[in-house]
Amino acid sequence: MTLILGLDIGGTKSAAVIGDTDGTVLTRVSAPTPRDSWQAAIALLCGLIRQVCHDHGVAPADMAALGVSCGGPLDSATGVVYAPPNLPAWEAVPLKSLLEAEFGLPTRLENDANATALAEHRWGAGQGCRDMAFLTMGTGIGAGLILDGRLYRGRRDLAGEVGHTTVLPNGPLCPCGKRGCLEALASGTSLARMGCERYKEDALTAHDICARARSGDPIAQGIIADVALYMGIGLANLLHTLNLERIVLGTLAVHAADLLLEPIRA
Repeated sequence: MTLILGLDIGGTKSAAVIGDTDGTVLTRVSAPTPRDSWQAAIALLCGLIRQVCHDHGVAPADMAALGVSCGGPLDSATGVVYAPPNLPAWEAVPLKSLLEAEFGLPTRLENDANATALAEHRWGAGQGCRDMAFLTMGTGIGAGLILDGRLYRGRRDLAGEVGHTTVLPNGPLCPCGKRGCLEALASGTSLARMGCERYKEDALTAHDICARARSGDPIAQGIIADVALYMGIGLANLLHTLNLERIVLGTLAVHAADLLLEPIRA
């Protein structure tokens, strides 16, 4: 069996996996992502790779390749990451060359939303579609576009940045520096921020707000309704622009599907 290493680098947590060429994840480990130092983050990522290999009883050298997904902006050709909004310390980090030097494996870096769009198109909810989009609703909102059966990158790997389209002029500040972006209104981070503001409590998470909404709390239900409204606007704009067959949602939309999907559709 051909085994492939996967590394997913998120603004909140990162994960390493071992999978096969059929898209089956065989072993997975994860840990919080250090945000203040890219060097500390690289050390963690290398540790996760060694841990997942140890857990599966193999060595990194037994892998056929290493695939890495990370939020953009990045250059998929050179493998350099350029300070994503949720990883601001990562200024021009040569991630591909660092990982190849450490493990000696052919390594490919891809925008995280693009990587997931490819996976959903090949193995998941986008199978059979020629025109589709995948959007994550996590720490941020990223989108990957499959158009005419192929991943669409645009110039400089920045196609599909739906999370940074403006849906509410003069709205909340987004990590990208603009106001009223979809990411600032419908991500898991923004849901948690709305909860802290409306409950006047510190350190609430998206999970906390969803739990309160399920229990019937009207404040939490109002937050969910607002997030779904803004996400619905963003998706409608995307559909009008690209006339897609299908949109696949991930992260928060999966974990809180019972709360979010119907109002987003509406």
